[in-house]
Amino acid sequence: MKPETNPEVLKVFKALLGLEEPWRIKSVSIEEQPKRVDIEIEWPSGHTLVCPECGKACATYDHAGTRWWRHLDTMGHLTRLCCRTPRCECPEHGVRTVRIPWAGEGSRFTEQFECRAIDLELAASSQKQAGQFLRISWWQAHCIQVAAVKRGLARREIETIKRVGIDEKSFGKGQHYGTLVSDLDGHCVLEVVEHRDEQSAARAFESLGKEQLKKIEAVAMDMWAPYMKAAALKAPNAAIVHDRYHVSAHLNEAVDSVRKEEHAQLSEQANEWLKGKKYLFLKSPESWRREERDSFRELRKKDLKVTKAWGMRENFRHFWEFEERQGAQAFFEQWEKQAQGSGLGPMKKKAAMMREHLPGLLNYARHRITNAVSEGFNAKIQVIKSAARGFRCFGNYRTAILFHCGKLSLHPL
Repeated sequence: MKPETNPEVLKVFKALLGLEEPWRIKSVSIEEQPKRVDIEIEWPSGHTLVCPECGKACATYDHAGTRWWRHLDTMGHLTRLCCRTPRCECPEHGVRTVRIPWAGEGSRFTEQFECRAIDLELAASSQKQAGQFLRISWWQAHCIQVAAVKRGLARREIETIKRVGIDEKSFGKGQHYGTLVSDLDGHCVLEVVEHRDEQSAARAFESLGKEQLKKIEAVAMDMWAPYMKAAALKAPNAAIVHDRYHVSAHLNEAVDSVRKEEHAQLSEQANEWLKGKKYLFLKSPESWRREERDSFRELRKKDLKVTKAWGMRENFRHFWEFEERQGAQAFFEQWEKQAQGSGLGPMKKKAAMMREHLPGLLNYARHRITNAVSEGFNAKIQVIKSAARGFRCFGNYRTAILFHCGKLSLHPL
């Protein structure tokens, strides 16, 4: 179809695009097969340009070759903008291509299109699905996501962050992990770094900047030594607070070890008291069903080792109720004495481990933080991984997590 040059039609499209003088619409071409609208934009000769480096007024040097940008669809028609972008000649910076008002530097999409794409990617189950709606490839959708995260990180203000959490997240098969640092008060992911060693954790902390790291008051983590060393080195003013849920997991592990040993001993005597009772001892009593409560009541009458271990685990819950280190430490001393005198190897082993990390446990009394925020991202991250059917590289994994969990300002407008 012949390009439309009717001044009234061009005026309408100029208004829709929000172009200001002296930018103007040169022509509009509408194709029915395939359904497409091509809008040609130009900068008329004789108008002063602005240097993108220093902002000074400059003379026009020439016009670059024709470039195309994907725009929002027009009445179901795929829409593209094209323009020979003007170049200026700056006395200080030489020849430079001027900035265009409808798209970011280096982008092949208009800012309005990127906004729509970002919203769809946030809502869709995968980049591929979002790309199908937008009629772009998954790679183009990915590039929009990468640009959005880069933009969001550049805009992010983190000067008020005082409490963070650091935790590991599974990336691929085997022992392939990443280190995730999150803002516990802002409920967002701050950084994701490949691997879970001291160097990786240090890089994750460094992403916050030296000045911000000085303001960190507390870091929640498990008892992983590399994370402790990195936090002590990079955030020296922060108290290390061991996550209470990881401690509970360790105690659950001890209770289950006692159950396994005792079940094996009872089975040799053809006694099936503990058969099928694994989750009875791992579940919280508050979540027991009536029949489970009755079953436990009967088992407790038999003076089993596992019920003794279970009681010590339940008793340790009171440790987290203390609001002063002195009271918490006195409680721990009594609890440790009971565990060490119980004759239960797994409980003694966990008690010794907790003694080794006692300062980090006692810090909970003052700071009262956990890694629940980081753990809360697990389900969302798992959905992201499943929808993507894995990631080709860790960089893509990091981008996806920050895009969906970073609470970043992603839109270009």
